[in-house]
Amino acid sequence: MSAAAPRPRVTSITVAFNPNPERLAEQVRALQTEVDDIIVIDNASGNTVARLPQMRDLPARIITLPGNAGLARGFNLGIAAAREHASDFVLLLDDDSVPVPGMVEQLVNACRRQVRPGAPGVAAVGPRVQDSRDPHDYPFIQLGWTHNRHVRCGTSPDEVIGCDFLISSGSLVPMEAFTTVGEFDEGLFIDSVDLEWCCRARDKGLMLYGVCAARLDHRLGDRRQSVLNMELVVHSPERVYYMTRNRFLLYRRSYMPLKWKLKDLLRWMAKFSATMMLIAPRAQYARMTLRAIRDAIGGRAGKLEGG
Repeated sequence: MSAAAPRPRVTSITVAFNPNPERLAEQVRALQTEVDDIIVIDNASGNTVARLPQMRDLPARIITLPGNAGLARGFNLGIAAAREHASDFVLLLDDDSVPVPGMVEQLVNACRRQVRPGAPGVAAVGPRVQDSRDPHDYPFIQLGWTHNRHVRCGTSPDEVIGCDFLISSGSLVPMEAFTTVGEFDEGLFIDSVDLEWCCRARDKGLMLYGVCAARLDHRLGDRRQSVLNMELVVHSPERVYYMTRNRFLLYRRSYMPLKWKLKDLLRWMAKFSATMMLIAPRAQYARMTLRAIRDAIGGRAGKLEGG
């Protein structure tokens, strides 16, 4: 009888920027029995994470940065620390995400099942994501020419869904995937960081999987606003700058799928029009959008100057 495979070492990496203290503490408490090491990268939060009373006595290693270095830089610093811990996997998290018990074990097991002779390598696996403010799970995305296929989990508890994109929060990444794909693009700073990395991984022949048995409670968007009997996720003007600039930067990259570029441009035009008609402050949204397009044309990346 062959010996059982050794238990892999998992390091969680949370990038925090002005987090909700109770929510972040809830996340760390949930991670205590899920992972071996907990790293929190504090991106120069006003409410310094290391001084939060809610974090007292919790088993997290907090790395405080002198300035906001962005999501991608935070993840890359965490990955470097995970290498020092000889980790087999990293679990990427936003500061507003809380894993449901058993999530990490389900992700590790699913990832290991996909590693088979002759099969493509695994870039990442991700959980079923639900916003506690929304009764519906977020689907896994398979890109198409005319429309993207939104695949939702069925009734099988062992269902694993191949997809073209995973949000970074909740994604479990084998450390060897970074050798093939590279680390996160720090020039994107905060937005489309996960999309770009996933497309780079798929371009290199690696696979992404959604794991239905694993669950994550994750909050999307800055706020929600009811407009014309619709509930819209509303972002700040600064966030709209990054969303706009980065997508225009990515349109120029050859490894980004053409079918994504075409549909995303149309989607952006519709979202921009809706924002200009329905969401205040319109003038600030327009100003930041024009600045984003100008910067993308000029090839400027990184942190928004003055942001």
